[in-house]
Amino acid sequence: MILDLQLVDFQAWKLTLVRISENRTMRQILFILTTFLTLACNGQETKQVNLVLTVSPIIDKTDKTNHIIIETLFEFLKTKNTSLTENKYWVISDFQKYIYPYFDINNIENSRYGSDFFKPTLMEIIPTENQNQKIVKIAFIGHNNETKENQLKSIYNLIANIKQDKILFSRYLDYSTKNWTSITDVKMGLTYKISPNKIANEIEIAEQKNDIEKLCHFFKCNPIYLTYYSCVNPKEIFEIKGFDYNPMMYLDKTGGLADYGNIIFSGNNSEIYTHEIVHIYTSNLFPKIDKFIDEGIATYIAGSGKYYYEWHRKKLDKFLSENKDYNFATHTDAYERIYFENETSIPYLTSALILERTLRIYGKEKLIELLKSENELWTTLKTVGLTKENINEELRKQIKLPLTYKD
Repeated sequence: MILDLQLVDFQAWKLTLVRISENRTMRQILFILTTFLTLACNGQETKQVNLVLTVSPIIDKTDKTNHIIIETLFEFLKTKNTSLTENKYWVISDFQKYIYPYFDINNIENSRYGSDFFKPTLMEIIPTENQNQKIVKIAFIGHNNETKENQLKSIYNLIANIKQDKILFSRYLDYSTKNWTSITDVKMGLTYKISPNKIANEIEIAEQKNDIEKLCHFFKCNPIYLTYYSCVNPKEIFEIKGFDYNPMMYLDKTGGLADYGNIIFSGNNSEIYTHEIVHIYTSNLFPKIDKFIDEGIATYIAGSGKYYYEWHRKKLDKFLSENKDYNFATHTDAYERIYFENETSIPYLTSALILERTLRIYGKEKLIELLKSENELWTTLKTVGLTKENINEELRKQIKLPLTYKD
């Protein structure tokens, strides 16, 4: 069902939104949502099973193209969660380039209140300099009928590609970075996309290429072609991916990720992000790698955040001296947020120390076997002499030995 918002003072609303549309800052976008949260959500029951798409009154629904965009968007939203690898309302080339091009909004409707708690609201259809492309801005809003509170989950942008009377959507990333500086090294398989808010650091680019050469030597493989988006901070990463709002975009001042399609998003204002590049290599070379082991090998090879593994290793030693009862066996979730002095992830370092111990005792061939393993974690660790019963003793012994260097 497509729901049109009806307002008592429509002309005043339209005038306000036109002014906002001319200068879309975050504060102004949230001002739009203040009204949407009241009008759209109050008219929806959270137990609604069928899709409801609310459409802003500022959108001219008498315009033929807008009408087709609305209808196609409704069909896309209704079908997007059935498959990440194909959708007849999405540009085919995006699946080849990005693998899962709309992964960011897959099941975005879900919450603890139900599988369709967050309802889509089409906020704007914005023209671009290309008459065959328009920006489609969607908000996902939930309303809790018990507390009477409204919740905004995200504001997300898609590109509507217009071809005669047909609309196909595509990822916002290509549009948002079309004017970014591009630097490519074919030999190293590395393409940088540099934010206009920064200047490319040639020294760091050279260091990153050197790290990739070492990585290829360690894994005995050829360079893997990848694209590196160099942003000034995590907020900019979210923005180029299509988000006007996501609560995670304000959580950290640095960070990034390795994404599907061999893409690196760096929010560190830096052209070096070897930790995430390791993840690109492991995902290609060892597609079934355990997440805990994967973070360990990336940390062992490239450190984490601003610091190398050796620095973090010393912090882990200090952590253990201050937390003598810490039990390694109960903390093997790589993404459990246990940090020491705000920099050192204890789960990351635990896995890295396991791999260092494996290299020291069993050699590199056994370490590679751990990366290849498709078994449950503790079954895999048993092959290198580690059990829930002895891991605390073994890792505490390892941390007191000199660092075992990778070749």
